[in-house]
Amino acid sequence: MNKAIKRIFATSISVASIFSVASSAFAKEVSLTPPMLIKQPGNETGAPFASDKPWSINFDGSRTSDSKMLVMSDDIPWLKLQMKNSGTTKMIVTITQHSPQGKVWGILTIAPGESDNLWGNMPFAGTFYVNFTSTGTLKGASSTRIASTYEELGL
Repeated sequence: MNKAIKRIFATSISVASIFSVASSAFAKEVSLTPPMLIKQPGNETGAPFASDKPWSINFDGSRTSDSKMLVMSDDIPWLKLQMKNSGTTKMIVTITQHSPQGKVWGILTIAPGESDNLWGNMPFAGTFYVNFTSTGTLKGASSTRIASTYEELGL
């Protein structure tokens, strides 16, 4: 398959989906309802590598919710989100657009003591929020990486 067809195919799949969830190495796979991002081979456009860690956060049990902003761009469309729930109640993670109360693009529930990773190619540039809530207090950690290619995510 030539590169142009691969790019068209990869772009079509990216636009059709938003988030794909894959659990950590020893947990079973979890799927979100569409729209979702999908796991794809790397960036076929030959763009130079670029990667950044916008934020990481530790939840110390002093609050029940928190939100962190992510700004995605056309040249750095790949996202990896790592989460660890050290608490005794479930952690709910949502990805929203424009504000913490904006359109929900993905939702994931992490059981107490579990970890999960979320990754994929964002279909468009913009401001997104990662929101964390718990039925108890938030305990654990989360971090992000954004990148120009799949390979840079370090999966």
